[in-house]
Amino acid sequence: MAREQRRSPRLEVSLPVRIIIRDRAGAQTIAEGVGRISDISRHGLRLVVPQSKIEQWHIFYNFQENEQQMLLLEVLARQDDEQAPDFELPVKPVWFDRLLSLPDKPFQLGMEFLAPPPPAALAWLNEKFNSLRQRHKVSWWSNLFGGR
Repeated sequence: MAREQRRSPRLEVSLPVRIIIRDRAGAQTIAEGVGRISDISRHGLRLVVPQSKIEQWHIFYNFQENEQQMLLLEVLARQDDEQAPDFELPVKPVWFDRLLSLPDKPFQLGMEFLAPPPPAALAWLNEKFNSLRQRHKVSWWSNLFGGR
């Protein structure tokens, strides 16, 4: 069984995104799609999409060592319980798989950040990770039984 090799902890979220395929030279938008970020870390995120292609572009294969086009993810809207700022991230796919256990069998892709998230997004991430770290400092007994 393969052991996961993560550089940083992941935070579960549910953030809808607009996937933008952009020409690097002229910064012209070529195609757009939608997806959802299901978890995020300081180095990357997991993107869930209904299809593996946006128009003729395969989200994984067409962006391996692609010098002409780039992928951007733009956070569309926050859920009521999330305080995520709006932000745009240039990303590169590093793995993909299909979620066969779900009824609509969506695809999931691991995305690496090509540039650090903007300061507001980074501050939000740091706040979330610090809160997660504080929760895990409580004993497993308290976590299991809700502090009883």
